Amino acid sequence: MTNKNKASDQFGESMAKRRDMEEQLHVMEKTDWSGIMMICIHGQTENRIFGVIVNRCLNQPVPFCGLDQLILKIDEICESVGTPMLSMKPRFLQDDKREQYAGLSKGREKGGQKRRGRKGQGGWQEMSDILKKQMAVTREALEIQILFRGNATMQGRLRCQLSCKKYVSFRSALELFRMLKEVESSFCEDNRITEADSGFTDVKRKKEKRGRAI
Repeated sequence: MTNKNKASDQFGESMAKRRDMEEQLHVMEKTDWSGIMMICIHGQTENRIFGVIVNRCLNQPVPFCGLDQLILKIDEICESVGTPMLSMKPRFLQDDKREQYAGLSKGREKGGQKRRGRKGQGGWQEMSDILKKQMAVTREALEIQILFRGNATMQGRLRCQLSCKKYVSFRSALELFRMLKEVESSFCEDNRITEADSGFTDVKRKKEKRGRAI
C-alpha cells in the first residue's frame, strides 16, 4: 500500500470515528436521565487516559485522569445528584474520607449541590454548548449508564466503539474497570500507531518542549 492510499484510509477511518463520536455525544443532548455519564477522552499520559465526564445534572464537566479516578468520580456524581441511590453505605479506612463522602449527599439535601434543571430552554442550551466544546477536543467518547448501586458497588451498561456501539452490561465496579481497561489499552495502542505513522513520537514531543523552555 502506498503512503497516499494509507493516508487516505487513515483519514476515512478518522472521519468515521468522528461521526460515531458525535452521534454518541448527541445522546446526552436529548436525554434528561441523570444516570447517563458521557466519558470524553481527550488523550493519554503514561498509558493512562484522561478527559472529562459530562452529566445532565452538572453545570460543568468533571475532569479525570486514569481509570481509578474515573470510576470513583462516576460514583461521586451519582451520590451528588442522588440517583441511583446506594443500597448500603460504603466503608472507608479514614474518618475524614467517610465524612467527605457523606458530605456529597448532605450538600444535595441542603441544596448545596447546584443541579441543572431538567426543564427549561436555558438548561438544554447550556448542555448543548458544553457538548459542542467537548466535540472539538474529544478524541473518543463512550457512554456509561449507571442503573443501580447495590451491594456497595454499581451496576449498569456501557457502549463504545470497541463494543461496536452495542450495550454491554456490567454487574460491579470491577467488571466496569475491566471493560474500561480494554478501552484504555485500545486507545493508547491506536494513539501510538498514529504517532508512529506521523513520525511524531513522545521523544520528539519532549525534545520540542525542552527546546521551547531554553
